[in-house]
Amino acid sequence: MNNTSLAEQHDARQVVSPATTTESTAMLTMIQRAATDPAFDADKMQKMMEMYERHTDRTAAAAFNAAMVRAQAEIGPVFRDKFNAQTSSAYAALESIDRKISPVYTASGFSLSFGTGDSPLVGHIRTVCDCMHEAGHTKQYHVDLPIDSTGIKGSVNKTGVHASGSTYSYARRYLTMMIFNVVLTNEDDDGNGDQAQGLGELMNEWIPKAYAAESKDALTAVWQEGVKFSQDLKATDKQTATDLYEALKIAVTTRGQQLIAASETGDSQ
Repeated sequence: MNNTSLAEQHDARQVVSPATTTESTAMLTMIQRAATDPAFDADKMQKMMEMYERHTDRTAAAAFNAAMVRAQAEIGPVFRDKFNAQTSSAYAALESIDRKISPVYTASGFSLSFGTGDSPLVGHIRTVCDCMHEAGHTKQYHVDLPIDSTGIKGSVNKTGVHASGSTYSYARRYLTMMIFNVVLTNEDDDGNGDQAQGLGELMNEWIPKAYAAESKDALTAVWQEGVKFSQDLKATDKQTATDLYEALKIAVTTRGQQLIAASETGDSQ
């Protein structure tokens, strides 16, 4: 096939492509033409507009659902990189979840917008999340949570502002995970999965050590031992080693800041 024939085929594709319209465009064109006809019945025009709106809504919802399938297929597990000394349990920080999943869901056309609403439950705060897709569809989620003003023993340990902020932070974390079906790598899995169980054991060993350090030297020792352990582990399980290193780094940094603040105020941690 000579160059002239190739050029003719390319030109033909360029001519045909603009003529190919979507169903939505065809419906809108029909409505625009009808609107220019003074004899066209107004009731029929209204019905055509309603039909067009229903069609675009269905199309946008279908695009939303298809994009959600793709996003959830790409989002991997999030590692629990924080430790709650009061409850002796690990959790994933909001910023860790966002860092892991936001590049995936934004690439799929999603964005999240958080706000508040009136909760029907006394002493609760309603946090609302609008999950919006670039095709035009929005799905709203909400959760009602009690105000987080007390500690594990039931005594008040926060001001009203801090309690509200803590509740909002938890709600945002909970809603984000719920929307995109985020799984945590070191959750209790009732023995289902040796890798997840091993990861949980590592988390329960090294992260508490960091938060229990009572001095800068002790914290440095935990950091050095933990880094060496993760480096040795990398030879057999690179992903677990990476997750452990990142979680340990956050724990050591957080504990270091606590020790510095305590030394400045003269308080013991």
